[in-house]
Amino acid sequence: MSGLLGIRGERDALAAKETFPLPDDVCIITPGLSRTLVVAPKGDEPATIASLTVSLETLHRFVSEEDLRSRVSHLRDRCPAVRFDPVLAAMVKAVAVASEVGADDLYAQSAAQFIAAHLLAPHTTGSAKSSGALGSRQLETILAYMRENIGRPISVDDLASLVSFSRFHFVRCFKATTGSTPYRYLTELRIDLARKYLENGSDTIAHIGQRCGFSGPGHFSRSFSRIVGCTPSQYRTMRT
Repeated sequence: MSGLLGIRGERDALAAKETFPLPDDVCIITPGLSRTLVVAPKGDEPATIASLTVSLETLHRFVSEEDLRSRVSHLRDRCPAVRFDPVLAAMVKAVAVASEVGADDLYAQSAAQFIAAHLLAPHTTGSAKSSGALGSRQLETILAYMRENIGRPISVDDLASLVSFSRFHFVRCFKATTGSTPYRYLTELRIDLARKYLENGSDTIAHIGQRCGFSGPGHFSRSFSRIVGCTPSQYRTMRT
């Protein structure tokens, strides 16, 4: 299945930049991003990585070049880190099994078209109000505010007020749009920024946590470990 699927077994940890929980988790990496995954197998069985790539030719069957650039940019904003997608998880497993039993390229091409439609469907135009999701401008306003104030305390009420929503309605719409709660999304943005500081520079870990908006070293360490899979100091050691 050339150009679509590559599978490899991993017994040793890879150079860490992202933690990939197992089993059945999916990491969506949009064009223009580069991530190194560290896989920690559960139990004695070795982990297996299934890497599936959808070609630009397949994506262009659904959208134009100009529209695709806009949607890829939007997808990158919506997926700052690893997230679980049950549809993609099932599809990757199905393609992996099909590859092992000798399925031909027709199966791979059909899978690629389905995945392209699945990835692009959430970004098609439509009524945000009727779908219970935020509009594109509303989302851009929220994400811009998060980035501009990432080192300061940000409450859900602060974010809800930007789009004149109640707290409850905002949380529901934000999760429908991004697949994540506002708190989780903001934390992942902060962790992404913290990793850049840890990789580049000699600032203290405590100061990095403060710069990224964490309330204290303990909060920073717990949040970092939960999302990345190691402590900030361990991450810095692995990246230097």
